[in-house]
Amino acid sequence: MAYCAEADLVKVRPNIMLLGVAAWTDQIAESDAIIDRTIEARWYRAASKAYSLDYRKTPFDSTLLLSSATELTRLGTYKTLELAYIFLQKEAEDADPFERQAGNFRKMYTNELSEVLAAGLSYDWDQGGDLDYTEKKLPVTRRLARV
Repeated sequence: MAYCAEADLVKVRPNIMLLGVAAWTDQIAESDAIIDRTIEARWYRAASKAYSLDYRKTPFDSTLLLSSATELTRLGTYKTLELAYIFLQKEAEDADPFERQAGNFRKMYTNELSEVLAAGLSYDWDQGGDLDYTEKKLPVTRRLARV
């Protein structure tokens, strides 16, 4: 399941399809894999405990993300554009502008990731096909209070 499409890339960076690359499907696929790995490590493991699931026995399944079109499109777009500009930087004689663009999209991805993880994800824990009000619990984090 792709978190973004080339049309989403064009909305953010209108000239992305004019830079000599016919399609960004490899970068979109790599972006999806990175996002899945990040969600599994930084959100799913903690969130699964709230549902009394062992993440090692019940692995993360991206198809159970019910609102990925609204919750993760920008995240996928920013990560894909970062990877696209890294790719362009390898092929260019003057790679500096592409390197700056990759850095800009890396920052945007990091900020968006923080917001998405803080808000929680719409994950179909009971695999019922719809989101029950109990299925968007935020993982409890413990903070150390200093006195």
